[in-house]
Amino acid sequence: MKKIDFIYKNFDVNAFSKNLKKIKGSKYGDFSDFLTKIVIESTRDISQIKKEINYYQFTKSKADSEITKHCINFLKKFGNNYSEKDIEKYFFEQKNILNMDFSNDYEEWENLFSIHVNTGEFFRKFKKHFEIIYYGHLSYMVESRHRDSPYEDIYCLHVPQNKKFYLFFYGFEEDGNDSSGVVKIYNKKPTKDQIEREIKTSNIFRYADLAKKYKWRKIIQSSGIIKFDKEYNRIYSDGFKFEHKEKPHFSNEDDYFNFHNSKGEAHIARSMAISNPEKYFKKHFKHWKEVAGVLGAGIKGYNATKRKEKVETNKFFKFVMSEKLNYRNNIKFIEEIIYSYDDLEGFLKYAPLKIQESKELKEEIRILRMFRSNNKKFIIEVFNKNEDKLETLAKNYMPTNIFDDPKLMLELIKLDPNFSADIGKKLKKNKEFMSKVNNHLDNL
Repeated sequence: MKKIDFIYKNFDVNAFSKNLKKIKGSKYGDFSDFLTKIVIESTRDISQIKKEINYYQFTKSKADSEITKHCINFLKKFGNNYSEKDIEKYFFEQKNILNMDFSNDYEEWENLFSIHVNTGEFFRKFKKHFEIIYYGHLSYMVESRHRDSPYEDIYCLHVPQNKKFYLFFYGFEEDGNDSSGVVKIYNKKPTKDQIEREIKTSNIFRYADLAKKYKWRKIIQSSGIIKFDKEYNRIYSDGFKFEHKEKPHFSNEDDYFNFHNSKGEAHIARSMAISNPEKYFKKHFKHWKEVAGVLGAGIKGYNATKRKEKVETNKFFKFVMSEKLNYRNNIKFIEEIIYSYDDLEGFLKYAPLKIQESKELKEEIRILRMFRSNNKKFIIEVFNKNEDKLETLAKNYMPTNIFDDPKLMLELIKLDPNFSADIGKKLKKNKEFMSKVNNHLDNL
């Protein structure tokens, strides 16, 4: 089924009306999709919700938004034994969550569907539930010249279920700075004069201030309809043909892992292999460099990822570096990941002595230990003696706590002002320290 046909078929009028109630007054949005997003949010897609439930069911991941928290709460209530009716009652009826379509699908499809919504074509297909009582067009005159852009297409939508009349607008600008939103919400049916007076005096439009400053004359034209030209289906032909795909759902964890490990979303299989390495590590990881990347090694030009936490708390690290596997004896592997850990001593407990004493690592470990000293005076001496190497030392050898230490960071910035970009998040909140840094930079 085409995606556009799917939206028309599964649009939920009640959910849409509830979502509109969240809008309390005039509302401006950049881009042309203000109302389009609300329509999409009000479209039932149970397969997408089942996909998200599966994700939290089998990966044990933490929710990253208010909406996804409902997946975890749903699983707490129903466990793994749930039906589609349970999903409909919990998500559709109780929470008014009809889908969790975070994928942003396909831009050309969204562009085409926004035209369906912004012309009113979408709501004209639901005449039993909505009525558009006004169509208008706002443009501008500059002296005697009529501007082609910007302009606003405007219509007033009656939503009987809410007993409201919503004056929506879509603003077009030839350089792509489109906008959309709500001009006004009426409790009673407005007259044509009331609507056009609101359009003329409203400051909601993107170019209202500019029009006032340069005295552009506003031209309001009412019309019988804002026509949807089917030529748009050809212009956005790929979006018109774009197919809606049902998301696969799994009741078994192994089937879920195997699907994503072979042809699904590889990052999901990786997440499962990291959280449950005893079960999935050997099925997922094929090369030691993949494992090193998970443990913080620099990949394809990116610097190593610094890890603040104690090694002992990292379940995946402990599994990889255990005697069950041979990674702890691979010098190249150790070289890739050792620079990522603040907890050097905790790290070294898992590295055999022969590896630590090897010619490749012995000197490197000495330097790493040097920057983990509690003697700040000694560390500052190291800074001063290696001024020409500070960038490399910071990237590879210094632990993250140095970048949150006011004394050490001030010394680094005095030697190289570029280190002001590396000030730790915690230290940035230290007003006294930041004042000293700014004074120093101002006096350079």
